[in-house]
Amino acid sequence: MFGFPLSLSNHELYENCRDTVFRCGNISAGFPFSGGQRVSECGRHGLELRCDNNNKTTTIVISDIEYRVLGIRWDRHILKIAREDLIKYDGLCSPQLATRNSVLDSELFSPGPGYANVTLFYDCQSSISSRNLGFFPCDNAGSTYSNVSVGIPNNIQPKGCSANVTVPILRSSMEGSLNSSLRLKEALNKGVEVQWNWKDNKACGKCNDSGGACGFFGPVENQTMFCYCPFMFENTPDDRQCHRVVSSSSPTSSARESESESKSKSKSKSSLNLIFIGMKHFVVTTISIHEIFCYLL
Repeated sequence: MFGFPLSLSNHELYENCRDTVFRCGNISAGFPFSGGQRVSECGRHGLELRCDNNNKTTTIVISDIEYRVLGIRWDRHILKIAREDLIKYDGLCSPQLATRNSVLDSELFSPGPGYANVTLFYDCQSSISSRNLGFFPCDNAGSTYSNVSVGIPNNIQPKGCSANVTVPILRSSMEGSLNSSLRLKEALNKGVEVQWNWKDNKACGKCNDSGGACGFFGPVENQTMFCYCPFMFENTPDDRQCHRVVSSSSPTSSARESESESKSKSKSKSSLNLIFIGMKHFVVTTISIHEIFCYLL
């Protein structure tokens, strides 16, 4: 017995996972993602998409940090993402998460081609040496920090910095100078590619071939792919294919039931005939007595 959500039946989950697509701006997504009208059971935990209806932009949260989804390459299972708090207006000088480094969830994602990291150092009192990729002041009146230095991660840390944060960037962007907020923001706006890890492509293919719709089932820490089935079909988590529901009575038992019913009807018919014959004899006998009585009169 499987515990499906009370809000939707198994058949309703099948229809939602089969027919509903997440749509926001230029982003459209089906399995293994959820979001919007596409319910959580249709997607893997950690692959929930969100839509900003005002700006028509799509975001995803990875390791508690929000990223904007710039594109999806289905043939290679690749998301193109950019850190949301840094690409917004004045985000470089007033980051919302200045101490939160970008870290990929290794169970869900792997770095894509050209993926690299840079570290942004804020208000440092000393230089960050020859590994400095850029430096620029924060000119906006509302900026949280006065200046930003761009460096290579894992290098010697400069002293006296107010904050620092490591963020993803295209490796090709590091070849040039990042000595202005405009150039750095342009580099960050290009985004980086990450590949979502998915090992159940064959199982999902079998599910679809059997008429089912791929989704997920179970607790977050032990979530597995599940094949949701249409009405009058059933499935188990181990099978991952839809099968038509078979009646509990087998052909043999059905034949026996038919034979028993036939015998019962035959017996009833015989009893009726006997009763009829008995009534006939009774009538004949009655007529004979009447005739004798009339004869005597």
